[in-house]
Amino acid sequence: MLGTLGLPAGGRSSLIPCPRQYTWLHSRTPPNWINSTMQLTRPPLVIGRNEPCFCGSGERFRRCCGSSQPDRKPPMGIVVEENFLGADDCAAILDVARARGSSRLKLMDEKNSTAETVVRRYDDNRITQRVDMSGHQAMLDEPVLRAIRSRIEPAMNCRVEWFEEPHILQYEPGGFYACHADSENLDKSSNLWERVLDRDVSLLLYLDDEYEGGELEFANFDYTLRPRAGMLVFFPSDSRYRHAALPVTAGMRHAIVSWMSLHGVEKLRSIPSDATRLP
Repeated sequence: MLGTLGLPAGGRSSLIPCPRQYTWLHSRTPPNWINSTMQLTRPPLVIGRNEPCFCGSGERFRRCCGSSQPDRKPPMGIVVEENFLGADDCAAILDVARARGSSRLKLMDEKNSTAETVVRRYDDNRITQRVDMSGHQAMLDEPVLRAIRSRIEPAMNCRVEWFEEPHILQYEPGGFYACHADSENLDKSSNLWERVLDRDVSLLLYLDDEYEGGELEFANFDYTLRPRAGMLVFFPSDSRYRHAALPVTAGMRHAIVSWMSLHGVEKLRSIPSDATRLP
């Protein structure tokens, strides 16, 4: 099972420049499981609870990646590392964020977007604010780039081609994000998930934990994570890893978010204007 990473803080000594396949530090991972992040369409994920777990452990799904036990490890493909950001780093970012303004976040309007232009709209399935970090963007870029170089690229044995501009999401009481996939939308007429964004890996860096509610939930795996300040979480962006930010009931929740596109994956669109291309 995948859990907290024990990788060194160093770089990416032996990465493959443009692979078509990669693994998650998990020798039993079926080759087509993570590789199929590259699919343009896919049916909804259905795993019988009594079926053998997809991770190759030999256990039934309900006793492994689909376990409902409170002390379970993360499902295969979801990587969790506590204290990736130190308390001082979290406090410094929060001091700036709390002094800045915020505005309600918009989602991509897939009907009106093109290969060159992404149109955004409000969505009642997501009630959250994006903090304006103008003039302080480096405070977010640095930890995300560090996570890419020291955690994500080694875990996947694959280089990141670009990452979208990191931003801080602020959830006030009543704020939530309903269950969704970061790179795919469900076509209800065909009942297929369609890839609409060039996102292969999703990243979350949590800055605080003095709030109630606000858990991170992965619907397909019956897995709910209580975020902690400094925690790093990353996982594939496709619909198998549909997730939700449960409603915050008290306090305020802040998290840095970003998404990565990998080398060797065919692109649907031009690189986003605010993205950073990596060498």
